[in-house]
Formats: sequence, C-alpha cells, structure tokens
Amino acid sequence: MSFAQKIYYNNRPLILTTDRQAYIAEHPIAAGYMQFTGAFARNFRLAIQHLEKFTSLGALIEDVSELSLQKELYELYSPIDAGGGVVFNEDGAVLMIYRRGKWDLPKGKRDDGEEIDYCALREVSEETGLQQLTLGEKICDTYHVYAQNGQSLLKRTAWYAMYGTTHEKLVPQKEENILEAKWIRPSQMGPVVFKSYEAIREVLRAANVKW
Repeated sequence: MSFAQKIYYNNRPLILTTDRQAYIAEHPIAAGYMQFTGAFARNFRLAIQHLEKFTSLGALIEDVSELSLQKELYELYSPIDAGGGVVFNEDGAVLMIYRRGKWDLPKGKRDDGEEIDYCALREVSEETGLQQLTLGEKICDTYHVYAQNGQSLLKRTAWYAMYGTTHEKLVPQKEENILEAKWIRPSQMGPVVFKSYEAIREVLRAANVKW
C-alpha cells in the first residue's frame, strides 16, 4: 500500500508520498502541484518556497521510502502536538470561532504529560467557555508547518467530535485573539467555511458536516 501524508503551509498542501501516480489518480487536482523526486532537504525547501507563491496550488514530494520522507521531515521541523474539537449542539449546529479574520475550530497545544484527548477538551473549553462537554470519537489528524521564534515547527492536531449545549453561555477567549464563538447551523455553513482554512474544511468534511 502506498503512503501519503498531507501537510499544510500557507494554507496550501505539501504532499509526501511513495506513489505520486496513485495519489494524483485519487486527487486529480494534484496534477497541477509542483512535483519533486527524492526526500532531500533541498526539495523540501524548494517545495516550501513554491507554497509561498500566490499562484501555487500545492507541492508534492515523492520517494520510494516512507521512512526517508518522515526522517527528512522531522529533521527539518520540530514536532509539537495539539488537540481540537468539532463540537455539535442538541440542534446539530457546529461551534466555530472567529480569529484573525478567519472562521476556525477551537484547538490548542498539548501540555507536557497531557493525554491528547484531554488536551482537546481543555482547549475547546478554554477557547469557548463551554464546561459541559462530552468527548466523542476521534475524527482525524491534520498537519501544518510554520516558523515561530526562530524555530521551524510541525504541528500535528488531533481532532475529536464533541457534544455541548446551547444552555451554556459562549465566552470567546480574548487572550487568544478570539473575537467571537458561535453555533453555526447547517444552513449557515457555506459562507462560514468560505472564510475558513482549507485544513478546517478538511476536518469538517471528515466529521460529516455538510454545506
């Protein structure tokens, strides 16, 4: 079975795969990605440079070895873990937050020694004010790379379904630049996801949220 991993940078995908043809057959849009062969540091750097361009659709790096792709990735980027949630209320609406000009899902970094599912619950509670949350099944993981304080980081976010209630007041966490926390009904979801990130749309699709 071929390996493929999607990593976001600048809201665009970097695909690591052991079989580019299989990936493109399943995701035809990837035929328009900048493509590189070999798990080399130079190819990673060139791929990231390409993703910075406004015209970029994405980038793809192929190598016969999954191990080589992963090894080079973790040599270039220090891994950190985060957890987040797709919270549904009793009416089937989804809780979203508005931060830095985008609609987002609540999430945050894992503390040392913290279980990732507890991290997800804690972060959702802190960012939205909800205390009566029930943890559901894990939805998926997303990955993205970025630079912070001179470090190159690879963040893996584990996403979980959660269940809350409209009987609780929503309190957006201003310290995290959250301007609004809001229950979004299915009929309202289209315009909201249009002003979101591609990775967030991916998580919502994985959670079977329609728009």
